[in-house]
Amino acid sequence: MRIFTNEVATENALKRADDHVKAFAWQDPLAFGRLVAGNDLETFANSRSFAYAAASWDEDNVVEEDFKLRNMELSSAFESGEDVCLLFGGSLTDQLQLAQILGWLSERPIPEQAKAKLMQVDGSLSVFGDGALLEIAKVAESIPAGTHAIYAIAWDAVSGSDPFAVEAALERASFEGLASLAAGLARWLQELPSQENGLSISQLQTLDAVRLGVTSPRDLYAAVQATEETPFRIDWEFWAVIDGLCSGSDPLLRTVSGSPFLCPPRDLAFEAFDAQLLELTPRGIALLSGSGNYLGGSFPERWLGGFKIDAESSVFWDYAARKIVGTVDV
Repeated sequence: MRIFTNEVATENALKRADDHVKAFAWQDPLAFGRLVAGNDLETFANSRSFAYAAASWDEDNVVEEDFKLRNMELSSAFESGEDVCLLFGGSLTDQLQLAQILGWLSERPIPEQAKAKLMQVDGSLSVFGDGALLEIAKVAESIPAGTHAIYAIAWDAVSGSDPFAVEAALERASFEGLASLAAGLARWLQELPSQENGLSISQLQTLDAVRLGVTSPRDLYAAVQATEETPFRIDWEFWAVIDGLCSGSDPLLRTVSGSPFLCPPRDLAFEAFDAQLLELTPRGIALLSGSGNYLGGSFPERWLGGFKIDAESSVFWDYAARKIVGTVDV
């Protein structure tokens, strides 16, 4: 049996439990950066490499090569005579990773699809010991056709350009009792600009933590993670959230020193990064007090899956109604 799982830490834990285990990490923070639609993994690898490079995470050619090696492992696993276990947790990122694999698998021959077995837990895989993880993987079960189809639909929706398709996938997942997928998609939708102030929930959580006196990047990361029912974001993603809030001609956050926010891994300057302290700008204070709308002024564009959020955005999340709404005045 070959096992595909959420991250390198889980892969290593499985291998420590049994050094004969063939485990592979499908590691990618899919709530970050642009996603290209479809199930062509090679095209995805090329596009994703530029998202990583733009965030200064690594050189695009290095990232693309790593993704292509990962893709090759997945293809060879399903072309082999072995069963393939998909072992994932309940976080947003885990659910998107699983959806991407099942979306790709939905276009493969039926005999290959039949080899897939699924085991997922409601929360995080990190709470399990090495041996426990392996035992969980061993009892993975065949994936019902309906479950497979809904995950494939979810991937098409998230990587596409229509957030309403994600809302429809959420409703279907809820109806079919796929609680982890439904929760993940619901959390994804909260990254849309809110109808109330134009901020995503992550942006709002970050600003609110600074208002409460949390001022260093690492402490902010811990504080925002603590607000998540099932944490999903890695620290590199969070530095990008802070960087966005510090960017533009009229930002919401700034460093106390007045210097531009240093977002690693630029020159791996972690000592300077850790020394930074953040504070709200007047605009940030105004937004938290209910005055104005983030989309009504200067802000850097961002991507949520395949949906671009910029000054022309006309799709918002209504927290009171818990649904997507159209254009609002900003």
